[in-house]
Amino acid sequence: MTILNRNGMKTAQTVLKWFFISLGVIFLIVNILAITPAPFYMHRSLGEDSARKSDSVNDFHPDYIIMFGGAGMPSESNLIRLYVTSEVATKLSKPVILVHPEDSVCQVEMTRYLANNGVPAGSIIYMTRGSNTRSQSVCLVDSFPQLKNASALIVTAPEHLSRTLKCLRKCGMRNIYGIGAFESTVEFDLTLNKQKLKGNKFVPDVESTNIRYTYWNYLKLEIICFREYFATAYYWLKGWI
Repeated sequence: MTILNRNGMKTAQTVLKWFFISLGVIFLIVNILAITPAPFYMHRSLGEDSARKSDSVNDFHPDYIIMFGGAGMPSESNLIRLYVTSEVATKLSKPVILVHPEDSVCQVEMTRYLANNGVPAGSIIYMTRGSNTRSQSVCLVDSFPQLKNASALIVTAPEHLSRTLKCLRKCGMRNIYGIGAFESTVEFDLTLNKQKLKGNKFVPDVESTNIRYTYWNYLKLEIICFREYFATAYYWLKGWI
């Protein structure tokens, strides 16, 4: 028993040792990536539809514009998607299908936002069935079977675009293109430029925007991208894409 206990303790110690080493390696890799442009390009690649031959929506004339909703209203994820959807819908004058879990408050607010931005309320259709991208894609095609033979422009969050398009194509929608609802980058000067900030003079001002903003933003993008990679892998294993 003593020998077995010792062997068991050694095994447990070895497992813990390699577990913490692995965590350290992951932590190191994540931080190294955060000081490079890699997270930006990772996120950008998820939000670009490789099938689109042009960035101009005028080169594609869809029968429908389909927006996959995000959180509640108002929320950052929904507002940016609605903004892009309204921009495209007013240019192309096409009906909009909003894919969003059933919620009377959200539906009213989302419809109001689009209507206030020039989208006719009568051209807005809701699909409220499904609770994840796979189930929503299946329910969308079941609810609107004409979509299999129609063309559609898909609007969703950049990190979800690739997986959403793959789900829809798996459900039989072939003539579809996607737009990731990217945020616009700021173009004004964020450096301190020796501004008089006062405060504790013995603590130096952090002049570098890479330390103040970019590093932390890229860390957040890494989490978003890695989460999406895991989700895509899961969908692939399930045979959903």
